Amino acid sequence: MIIAIANQKGGVAKTTSTICLGGLLAQTTSCLVVDLDPQGNLTVGLGVDIADDQKSVYEVITEQVEVKEVVVKTKSGLHLLPSDISLAKGETEILTKVGNFLILKERLEEVSHQYDHILIDCPPSLGLLTVNALSAADAVLIPVQCQFFALKGLAALLETIQSIQKRLNPNLQILGVLPTMAEKTLMTRDVLASLNKRLTGITIFDPVPKSVKFAESNLAGEPIHLYADDPKLIAPYQAISQLITGEK
Repeated sequence: MIIAIANQKGGVAKTTSTICLGGLLAQTTSCLVVDLDPQGNLTVGLGVDIADDQKSVYEVITEQVEVKEVVVKTKSGLHLLPSDISLAKGETEILTKVGNFLILKERLEEVSHQYDHILIDCPPSLGLLTVNALSAADAVLIPVQCQFFALKGLAALLETIQSIQKRLNPNLQILGVLPTMAEKTLMTRDVLASLNKRLTGITIFDPVPKSVKFAESNLAGEPIHLYADDPKLIAPYQAISQLITGEK
């Protein structure tokens, strides 16, 4: 199963969610995570430093190398397609290519048989890289920060998903919306109520609590379940992992 983790708004815990969910999936299945953000936060958050001569997602989407030449294994057991700032120029370079919306889909087909699951960490935009991710994915997970303004861009993302379903990937499903950085405040309660009211027919997962331990675990290059023995931080991702794998 290929899952894109997407939201055009930055700072909603897309990368953290990719690391947490991927780490849990890697416990019992084979899992590849793809850093599709030129900021390279997923790569750094998994403890990988890209050397000057190391290949990355840039070379993959510009069709210079095969995917298997780029994949690195992280200390948490996840396999990673790493990224750095060079990916920004890669997005520009593929603009004029025929079928440029489907390049990532075609490249991942080279290795999809090797993995039970592939997670794609999308950049904070609705540009060509995100469209490639949604075109390649079976499902999309949407992290949403429990803040008022976080809801404002959700409509645009849902419209983009509908366009992808109509024109490029009719099999794309919405796995659900994941509220993140939840606190015991009126704001969080209002956001959760608004999500449940507006998004009828879409699964709203249990919220992920706000905690500095997520940032600390990223600095340590580890998924949250390896870094912190705190069930309330792990449980929301555990539930999604079990949904994906069919475990109970």
